[in-house]
Amino acid sequence: MDETERIQGLKRSNFILATAILSITLVWVIPVVYFSISNPEIEWDWESINTSDIHFPSSFAWGTATAAHQVEGNNTNNNWYQWEHSVDENNISRIHNNDKSGIAADHWNRYPEDIKLMKELGVNHYRFSVEWSKIEPENDVFNQDALSHYRKLCESLLEENIIPVVTLHHFTHPIWFEELGAFEKAENSKHFIEFSEIVFNYLQDLVPIWCTFNEPSVFVAQGYFNGIFPPGKKDPVLAGEVLENMLNAHVDVYHRLKSLPGAKTKKIGLVKNIFQFDPYRRWHILDWTFSKLLNDIYTNEPLQFLKSGESSFYLPGMVNNKMSNSKAIGTLDFIGLNYYSRMHVKGRLNPNEPFVFEKREQDIQTDMDYAMYAEGFYRALHTISDLNVPIYVTENGLADKNDQIRPTFIKRYLYAMNRALKDRLDIRGYFYWSLMDNFEWAEGYDMKFGLYHVDFNTQQRTLRKGSKPFIELVNKRGSDERGYIISVGEMAPDFEIVYTTGKKEMLSDLMGKVVVLQFTASWCSVCRLEMPHLEEDVWKKYKDQDVVLIGIDRDEPLETVIKFQEEIGTTYPLALDPDADIFGLFADKNAGVTRNIVIDQNGKIVFLTRLFEEKEYQEMLRAISSLL
Repeated sequence: MDETERIQGLKRSNFILATAILSITLVWVIPVVYFSISNPEIEWDWESINTSDIHFPSSFAWGTATAAHQVEGNNTNNNWYQWEHSVDENNISRIHNNDKSGIAADHWNRYPEDIKLMKELGVNHYRFSVEWSKIEPENDVFNQDALSHYRKLCESLLEENIIPVVTLHHFTHPIWFEELGAFEKAENSKHFIEFSEIVFNYLQDLVPIWCTFNEPSVFVAQGYFNGIFPPGKKDPVLAGEVLENMLNAHVDVYHRLKSLPGAKTKKIGLVKNIFQFDPYRRWHILDWTFSKLLNDIYTNEPLQFLKSGESSFYLPGMVNNKMSNSKAIGTLDFIGLNYYSRMHVKGRLNPNEPFVFEKREQDIQTDMDYAMYAEGFYRALHTISDLNVPIYVTENGLADKNDQIRPTFIKRYLYAMNRALKDRLDIRGYFYWSLMDNFEWAEGYDMKFGLYHVDFNTQQRTLRKGSKPFIELVNKRGSDERGYIISVGEMAPDFEIVYTTGKKEMLSDLMGKVVVLQFTASWCSVCRLEMPHLEEDVWKKYKDQDVVLIGIDRDEPLETVIKFQEEIGTTYPLALDPDADIFGLFADKNAGVTRNIVIDQNGKIVFLTRLFEEKEYQEMLRAISSLL
């Protein structure tokens, strides 16, 4: 080889090496950088956070939740009863410790006692499921006694000022429906629709909030991927079909129920579980790849279907099921969110097991196979808010048999929800899972989620000490750290406005406009500083765009208020509040006066300020602009 050939060979080698490096960069580094930037890992410094310094709207729905099969007892005619009494291919019980649901927590008979427990907590809502197999034990045969039982339960709740929230399908259905193929066949949905109509007609005068399905993605994942829920299959193609059929069944049930007399005022939604799948190694392309795939299947695509009527169920090399139903659009009066934690995904070059779930040493583990991760709750609330419908947190809780981390869990997760509320997410309520210990599906009785401990030998209920933070917050009254007794997301209280000109009108008369209330007084130096800015940045800029700015002067007579406005030189209207009664609708009367309240066209509070702080003031201006 002469020198020229050697040099040319070296150049070719260098070119190949450079191409290889570039290829690796393109297929590995760039995607990892993109995913890392677009999906930042949220980890809060809990040592610096005061989790007790939170406040929720007075209209907020506080509740607990249960499911029929888990608490009622004697459900012997459904798919889960069959499952509990069967064994796997190794002749091992399907349920941990060979547990059987049996009489469970005997809630069917003890519900009056359990309602008293709810009253002790201070909650005002109760979410429960009706047991289809009791109501319709045979195809087209309906049990009046079972229907009457649930009506009596609802009546008893209302007598105690607790609002019932009904779930129509919470993992269980009759054996006869299972034998027909359940939701594996689209034509079987007609049975669920008929059942739903019967129950709705019987209870709708008592129940304002209805959930069609609880966690269809979990039902599919556990029953058709992992095989640990009935029917115990591992068939990805069938899994996609079942998910599509359940989502379409929700659509059909929604439209059927909404067509019934009295249904227009009822809220009908679906409960979606979100479990984030995060990469175990944020630098590894395989971890990101499988995380994205799992998040799409489990969360993103079902949400897309509910939002647009179009989505897919995609697994490379296995299934690519396109879902389309234009009638799905608008079939959510609310979305229920169940959130517990996340999983860390580790990709592998193993076609038989392409990924595994790994735990991190720094995480605080619950008794279930996942960690405490309140930041994920905050993320999930933002994810599901993309549906643009009201949100109810229909389940959130932890298994903690020793009651060691429950207080920390409650404080952190409720802080995360409060933080999402401050981001102006439309969160209407929170239901802790669960009221009491119960039969936790494949885990049997080993997992203790209850605010109340249950001795399953005696059925005695005992309040757990770790439940205290929940009770304290539910029963918390008074103002927040800034003196407000209202919060973002609440409807503004109505009141009469008496202007300095003598004109009078109700705040509700201004519906359809953006209203900015500025609480002020002549003796308030900060108010004097802020008012010229409000004049220029709000009044003059937006008064011709259906924005109303009203200064409400507290504790001063008409003459003083008129003179005050002349001194400041503002032109937006001022109103009188001589006894601070209007101020007292929004904040503690002893709290400082300088504050602005932005109310949207529907009468909902969307922004609150305190003092004239530049950053907050600019945020308020952006909030006003976003409403126009």
